[in-house]
Formats: sequence, C-alpha cells, structure tokens
Amino acid sequence: MLRYKGAAHFRERIVLATLSGRPVRIDEIRSSDEVVGLRDFEAGFLRLVEKVVNGCEVTINETGTSIRYRPGVIVGGAATHECGTSRGIGYFVQPLLALAPFAKAPFDLTLRGITNDACDVGVDTLRTVTLPMLRHFGLADGVQLQIVRRGAPPLGGGEVRLSLPIVRELSPINLTEAGRVRRVRGVAYGAKVSAQIANRLVEASRGVLNHFLPDVWIYTDLYKGKTSGLSAGFALTLVAESTSGALVSSEVAGGAGVLPEEVGASAADALLEEVRAGGVIDSSNQPLILLLMSLGPEDVSRVRMGTPTAAAVETLRHVRDFFGVTFQVDDDADDGAVLYACRGVGFKNHAKRAT
Repeated sequence: MLRYKGAAHFRERIVLATLSGRPVRIDEIRSSDEVVGLRDFEAGFLRLVEKVVNGCEVTINETGTSIRYRPGVIVGGAATHECGTSRGIGYFVQPLLALAPFAKAPFDLTLRGITNDACDVGVDTLRTVTLPMLRHFGLADGVQLQIVRRGAPPLGGGEVRLSLPIVRELSPINLTEAGRVRRVRGVAYGAKVSAQIANRLVEASRGVLNHFLPDVWIYTDLYKGKTSGLSAGFALTLVAESTSGALVSSEVAGGAGVLPEEVGASAADALLEEVRAGGVIDSSNQPLILLLMSLGPEDVSRVRMGTPTAAAVETLRHVRDFFGVTFQVDDDADDGAVLYACRGVGFKNHAKRAT
C-alpha cells in the first residue's frame, strides 16, 4: 500500500491506484485547516469512480482526514453523475481520460454541473484540445463530448455527454516539433446574457491577436432558455494551431463585475504566453500526457512542453511511485522548452481483444 499525506493531487493518486492495482492511503487531509477533511467535490469524484470501477473499496475515517482506497476493475459503460457546483465538470472529466482506454466497455457518461469556471478546465478546451490530443495515443474513433446545456457559477445547471472508446494498448508518441502558429480559433460563449457580451469578448481578443497574425476566427455561442443553465455567465476559449498540428489553448471565464474586454484581453495574453513557452502541449494538459506516456508500450515516447507546472512535476513523481517509470528531461537551449522522453510500461487492456 502506498501512503501519501495531504489533499493535493487527490484525483491523480486515485486514478493511478486504479490503473496499477495498488491500494493507496492518504492521511492528514486538510488536518490543519479550519474545516478539516475531504471536500464535497472530492467525495463526488470518489462516487463517480465507484460508478465506473467495479469492486473498489473506499474507507474514510469519521473526520474525513484519512482515506483508504482499494482499486477494482475498470468496467466503464453508461452512467450519469451530478458533479455539484463546487468545481467544474472538467475536474471530473480530466482524470477519467486516463481510465477510459482500459475499461471493459466504452464510457458513455452524462455529467451535470458547471461547464465553465475559473478553477477547472472548461468543456470547450476539453472538446477542442484535450480530446483531439488523444488521437496521438491511438484513440481516434468514438471520442466525443457534446454540450447539451451550459452551466455557469454559482448554480450551474449544465450538462455534457462524454463518449470514450477502449483500446488494447496505447500508441507511442513523438511530439517534438512545435512549429509556427498558423491560425487561431476560439469560442466566446454566453448564457443568459446579451449577444453584445460575446461580441465584446471577440473584439477585445482580436485587438490583441491581430497584431501577430491575421487568421483569427472566434465563434459566438449563445444559450438561452432551458439550454442556458441556472446562472448567467460568459467565457472565452482560444486555440492556436501550428504548422505541425500542435494545439495549445487558453481560457478565461467572466463573472460578476468583470468586463468582457478584460476577459477577452486576458485570454489572448494567456494564449500568447502558451505559444511563447514553445511546447506542443499546453500547461493544462501536461499531467495527462505524461501519465499516458508512462502507460504506453515498451517503446520510447517523446514530447516537447513548456515550463513544467507543479502538477506535471508531481505526475512525474507519481508514475515513478506506482509504475517505476522515470523520464529523461532535457532543456532546449534555443527556445526554453523542455523535452521529455520515457519508455512505457506496456500497459494493456486485457478486456479488449487484439485485432
């Protein structure tokens, strides 16, 4: 049994325990905080795991400051989950992307809650960047995220449908060419707000990006009535596509007292920072791609990324603990990017027949 302390990286530890089949114990979960123990969104994530993993055992002490998790079998299939309003739907989707390829049946999930907020990756980024990234690992057919309803903080009310296929094993990747940005696409969404809000998001972001390239196209996506959720909100997601096919993104959500012009300019500035970092993968997807690389076949996978985030650094530690995988990490003196290489553990999904 592996032992950890603290609430940080909670989801990743549960996911890696499930994949490796190794039980894990986490102690001192916010033991020094005014309100100790697990939060409602962490308990909600455990309930979601129980829906797609058969036979797992979760033991939590009375104060919620200690948890023991014994993994089961990833069965996948259809399920519906209420994500609540403490965290966005992206909080629950991201870790599932590492579990889904190795399930007995393809995932077909309906998730309800907040679709875009300031804390977690939004559904537009998941749909336009994260899910297409999975094709490099051999997950091309059947990957889909459909936005049924938008849900802004604080009341949410959004709904998405997520479909994820299964594979026998992942493919090795070689993503070392960042290329040059050739175009920018984006989605400016608004729910229960005037159409002018979305137009102001577009104009503010174009005012920054058009100084660097002319091919900028941002779609406005407005929701009203039953499809707009329970609260008013707006957000902007931008995606830069390079000549090598790399996709990097930025996302900023608006709220009460925040001008659309500020959101648009902030999203554009954040995208430029991601491009300047020189990576093929943006900062929000670093942990996921490192985890999938470690699960790949017994062949070398390589990827170029920008400055590693704290979450990415912890992922490197976790895959070493659970699978014994270590990465070779080299700095690129030309542009400051970081090159990662590793040999996967050859993780296989024995529930899917080889073709």
